[in-house]
Amino acid sequence: MKAEFRDLLTEVTELERAEGIADQLDDLLLDIAWIFPRTDLWGRVAACVRGLLPPLSRKNGWLISEYIGEETPWGQQHLLDRAVWDAEVLRDFTRRYLIAGLRGWRAGAGPGGPGVLVIDETGFAKRGSASAGVARQYSGALGGVFPCQVGVMAAWATGVGQALIDRELYLPREWTEDRARCRRARVPDRVGFAVKPRLAEQMIDRAVPDLPEGRVWVAADEVYGRDGAFRPHLEAAGLPYVVTVQANQSVLPRPGWRHIARLVERCAAEEDWVELPAGPSRLDSRIWQWWVRRIPVPDAAVGSGWARWLLARRRPETPDERDYYLGWGPEGTSVEELVLVPSARWRVEEAIKLAKSAAGMADYEVRHFHGWYRHVTFSRLAAAFLAAQAAGGAGCVSRPVASRSGRSSARPPPSSGAIARWLESRCPISCWTMCSWWSGGS
Repeated sequence: MKAEFRDLLTEVTELERAEGIADQLDDLLLDIAWIFPRTDLWGRVAACVRGLLPPLSRKNGWLISEYIGEETPWGQQHLLDRAVWDAEVLRDFTRRYLIAGLRGWRAGAGPGGPGVLVIDETGFAKRGSASAGVARQYSGALGGVFPCQVGVMAAWATGVGQALIDRELYLPREWTEDRARCRRARVPDRVGFAVKPRLAEQMIDRAVPDLPEGRVWVAADEVYGRDGAFRPHLEAAGLPYVVTVQANQSVLPRPGWRHIARLVERCAAEEDWVELPAGPSRLDSRIWQWWVRRIPVPDAAVGSGWARWLLARRRPETPDERDYYLGWGPEGTSVEELVLVPSARWRVEEAIKLAKSAAGMADYEVRHFHGWYRHVTFSRLAAAFLAAQAAGGAGCVSRPVASRSGRSSARPPPSSGAIARWLESRCPISCWTMCSWWSGGS
C-alpha cells in the first residue's frame, strides 16, 4: 500500500466540546486542591461541587449525598461544619477565577469599560431562631417581612455574563447584642453589628486588587446610595459609581432646592428629557427618558478631573414616576455611558438567581455562622464555573485560568445541541443546567 499524507481534521465535534467542559471542571477542582489540607477532604469538596450542579429538587446534604452515592449526609455536614479549611481562601480564589473567566471582548458598561461591580442583598427563608442571623426582617427577594437570613452580595458583570464574587451575612442588632446567642451559632466574638453598606465596603475593598484595568463602575440601590459613608468610600477608592437615592436626597445647600425630587420638578423642562437605550435587561433593551445634570463638587475636589451628576429616569408612559440617582466619575464621561451603569443593576439579580436555582445557594441546612459561609462559597464556585462556561459560548476568546502551581488550562468554547445528550449520559453537570444558562434561560 502506498503511504500518503492526509490533513488532520480540525473541526471540533460537540462531543469533544462536551469533553472539554468536563475537563475544565476537573481542572477547576484540581486548582483548588491546595486549599484543603487532606486528599480525602478535597475529594469530598469535589463531590460537593459536582452535587451542586445537577437539577436536583433541593441541593441539601441528603440529596447531594444520595446523588454522589452515599447513604447518609454526615460527610457533607462534616465538610460544612467541623472540617478544617479556610473558606476565605476559596472565596478569594473564586473571585479571581470569575473575573478571569468573564473577561471578554465586549465592554461591561460604556466604551472601554471592563465591567460593573454591582451590590445588592438577598433573603434566605429560614424557620426557627437558632440559625445565625435569622430574624423577622425585610427581604425584597422574599417580597416582604419574613423570618429569614439576609446576605449582602457583590456581583461582577461584563458583556459576556455575570456571577457573584463575594458574600457577607448580615447580623441584626438583636443578634450582635446577645453574645451568648452568637456563641451558640458559632459567630466569632470579633464580629459585631455592621449595617449593609459597611459589609458592602468590605467586599469592595477585597475586590479592588483583582479588578481589571480600566473604568470599573459600581452600581447599587438606595440602601447603599442613601448611606452617608458609602459614596465617600467609593470615591476614596477611586471607583466611579451611579447609585440609587431616595426622592428626598439632599443635593444642593440652597434652601428650597435641597431635595433631588424637588430640584427635578422645578428645573426639568419637558424638552430636556432625552430618550436613551439603557442597555439589555430582562425584558430586552428598554428605552427610558433621562434628565442628567452636573452638580457642584466640594471645594477640595475642584480641579481633580472628577465630576458629580444628578440623574432622573422615567418611562415615557408614566412620566410622573421617576427614579433618582447620584453619579461620580471622570469629567469626560458621556451621558450614554452614565445611563448604562444604573441599568446594570438587574445583573446582580441574575447572578443571584443563577446561584440559587442552578447551584443550590438557598438550599443549605446549616445553623452555624461559618457553615453558611462555606455553603454559599461552594455555590458561588459552582455558579462561577457555569458563568465562565457560558461566557465561552457567548464568543469570549479562550483564556487560561492560572492555578497556584502556575499551570493553565484553555479549552474550546462550548456549544449547545448534541452536547446535552452527552452531558446527560457522562458529564457530572446536567444538560438542563448547562444548556439553559448558555441559551440565556432561567
